[in-house]
Parts: sequence; C-alpha cells; structure tokens
Amino acid sequence: MILLTQNKKQLRNIPNNLMTTKLNHIAKFKTFSKTENLESIRSFVFVNSTNFGFNDYKAEELVLAVDEACTNLIKHAYKYNPEDLIIVEINSSDNRFIVNIIDQSPSFDPRFVQDPDMIEYRNKYKKGGLGIFIMKSLVDSIDYQIINNGSIKNILTLTKQLS
Repeated sequence: MILLTQNKKQLRNIPNNLMTTKLNHIAKFKTFSKTENLESIRSFVFVNSTNFGFNDYKAEELVLAVDEACTNLIKHAYKYNPEDLIIVEINSSDNRFIVNIIDQSPSFDPRFVQDPDMIEYRNKYKKGGLGIFIMKSLVDSIDYQIINNGSIKNILTLTKQLS
C-alpha cells in the first residue's frame, strides 16, 4: 500500500514500510457529526496543543485547520447527518503535533483541491470555499489515507511542527 503525502503543497509517495516513526499517543475524542459539537473539538485540540508546547497563536492556527476539516466533513460528507461519527486522535513525534481526523464518509482527498485565485475570488465577491486553502496554509503538512479492513475509514492527518 502506498500512502500519499502532501508537505506544503508537494505530493510524494511514501511506502508504508518506510514509515517507522514512533508516535506518542496523546488523546482521542469521539463525537457525533453535529455543528454544535465543533466547539468541543476546538477545545480538545487547543488544550492538547498548548499542553504539547504551542503558544496560543500557533494552537489557534491548528484549531482553525481542524475546525475547517470537521466543518467540511459535517456539511459536505455527512450532509448534516447527526448519527455519523467523527474521531479526532492526537499524537506526537519529536517536535511534531499530529491530528488524525477519522470518519466513514464517502472518500474525498483535499490535497488535490487547487488553491483558489485570490484576485479572482475577491473580484467576483465569492463567499465560502476557502476551507481547504485555509487548512493548507495553517499546518505544515496534510496527509490523507483510506483504510478498508471490512469497513472503510478515511484518515485526514494534519501535522504542525512545534518550532
């Protein structure tokens, strides 16, 4: 199996057997896909990222990226179905803070969404549609993986360096 990884908008293939990084599990949060649960997700990420060592500003960048991902999941993938689940797992490796957002929605790889032309966006008075662009700009890397071991799981991984 090949894991596609995007690091600052550059795609590369990494064979899974080369991914031997030791991860330290920090925390896991499981909730239903309701917009009113976004505040709990934001709080969960903020508390854990500041405990990891991020200052409030850097923690809020990560919180915003996770919020955008979960909002897109609730609105577009789950279509506001409150019975669906979102799992947010937090891990670390050296000075990297890793957030995995796990769901069972139809697959969608945000790494292949092109960045908008911001001049055209402004000139046409567009609204919305910047969530993935914002996510990409606030974290150091975005990874996406589909796992099918009986039931399909999507894993969106957002990684932010401490230093």
